[in-house]
Amino acid sequence: MEIFAFITGIAYLVLEIFQNKYMWLVNLLCAAAYAVVFAQSRLYAAMGLQIYYVLMSIYGFWAWQRDKRITPDPVQDSLLKDNADSDSLETASISDSSAGENGIVYRYPTVKWLVGSLLAFSLIFTLMLTFLRNMTGDPMPVADAFSTSLSIVATVWLSRSFIHQWIMWIVVNVVSVGLFLSQGLYLTSVLYMIYALSALYGFFHWKKKGIQIESV
Repeated sequence: MEIFAFITGIAYLVLEIFQNKYMWLVNLLCAAAYAVVFAQSRLYAAMGLQIYYVLMSIYGFWAWQRDKRITPDPVQDSLLKDNADSDSLETASISDSSAGENGIVYRYPTVKWLVGSLLAFSLIFTLMLTFLRNMTGDPMPVADAFSTSLSIVATVWLSRSFIHQWIMWIVVNVVSVGLFLSQGLYLTSVLYMIYALSALYGFFHWKKKGIQIESV
C-alpha cells in the first residue's frame, strides 16, 4: 500500500507544479492509500489528514474549474482592441479557451485571510495536540499535530491558488520527514523530501509562469 501511495504521490506532485486540475483526482487516490498506511503506524492525526485530503480534493477540483473560467486573457483583450472584424473575434475566443484551461493563476492572501488562517491553525493545533496526548498512543503527538494542522490550512490556500501555500508545504514536508523516519516509513520519508524540494520549485514556477488574479 505504501508503494502505491508513493507512486500516486509523485504523480500528484508533477500535476500540482503545472497546476493541472487532475492533480486533485490523483490526490484523492494517494490520500486514501496513505490513510491506511498511517493508521497502521498509529499516526492518527496524519491518518485524519488524509481523509480531509479526500474531501478537499473534491472541493479543490471544483474551485480550480471556477478560477480557470474567470482567468483574464491579455491576448484576447489585445485582439478585441486592435481588430473588430469577425476573424479576429473568432481567434480571441480560441485564445480565451486555451488560456483558461492551461494557464497558471495565483493570488496573494489578503489580511483577512492571513489573520483567519493563523487563528484557525492555532485552534486546530491546540485541540489536536490535546486529543493526541490524552486519547491516543500517538508516538510523536507534537510533530503529528503541527504538520497536520498546517497542512489543513495549506490545503485551503492551495484550493484558492494562494502562491504562499508553497512556503507552508516546505515547512510541513520537512517536519513530516522526521515524523515518518521515526516510524520506519522510509519510502514515505523519501517522498516528503521530494515534496519539500518540489515545493520550493513550485513557488518560483508559479511566480514566473503564472498570472496574478484578484484576491477574494
